[in-house]
Amino acid sequence: MADVLVELLNRAEILLDGVLTGRDVRSWPDAEIERLVTMGILVNGSMANTIVNDDCDHECTIENTGVIEHPKEPGRMVCLHRCLNGCGLVLLEPSNFAQWQFCLLGLAEVIARAIGASGSVIEDVPDRVVLVGTIAASNGESEVFLACGLAREGAQVGLSNSARLNASSSPLLLTVGSAPTPGIWSPQSPPRTAALAEHATLGPDGFEFDLMRAFPGGIMIESKPAEWLRVTDAGRLLLSDVSGLTLPQAKARVTKAANEGKISTNGKTGHARRIDPDSFSTWRLEQREKDLAAYD
Repeated sequence: MADVLVELLNRAEILLDGVLTGRDVRSWPDAEIERLVTMGILVNGSMANTIVNDDCDHECTIENTGVIEHPKEPGRMVCLHRCLNGCGLVLLEPSNFAQWQFCLLGLAEVIARAIGASGSVIEDVPDRVVLVGTIAASNGESEVFLACGLAREGAQVGLSNSARLNASSSPLLLTVGSAPTPGIWSPQSPPRTAALAEHATLGPDGFEFDLMRAFPGGIMIESKPAEWLRVTDAGRLLLSDVSGLTLPQAKARVTKAANEGKISTNGKTGHARRIDPDSFSTWRLEQREKDLAAYD
């Protein structure tokens, strides 16, 4: 099964529409295809209108004209095609027209369970980037993302729209099969990346993936450049200055100050917002002094 999984992951990187045909999976055992469907990595799709006849030297096109009962085998439904290139009457099973859809979200759900990630699986960029969840690291928490098609044209545009990935303080990025095209991260620093196809297998007990092996050297939270703070980071700093606050309340206070222009930001909102440390330090000192005055 491991070879079929690796083939699927590598092929998914180049499938623009994510559709696999019977021709694509002709060497795969039916039981293994059904296993991928059960896991949610593949989804049964609609029947193809046409397929290519691999047995014909001219690779003629066969139209899906419907099924009829086999003339000599009652109860057996088949498709018939008359090849005009010398093959004669071609008999096909209805399954020859079957199609499947690769599901990035389904794969992310499988990965999340395998690594014990917390939080919800969230699609960040449709069919391109998914937040798998959060895992514990030695010095905090790290978010794990799954991406597909980062070696294809338009990958940089897709990444620029990935708000959660761009806002993550120290993301771990799993690509489905291919490594990202060099240079697509500029001007931002690239996250740590590993190709799922090189580390995942399907064993007797299901999907197997060791995140630690994919990222040798351990999972560590790397500090963001000093010039920017996340709203969450700013909220944690505020907790040490103002008494009686919870983290959500501190983050809300930082957000309110940023919206009112009391703190300089990078001009973005939501997950992509960053706080200027100098203006935050000035505002933070004011909050500390107000808290001390109220205490006195």
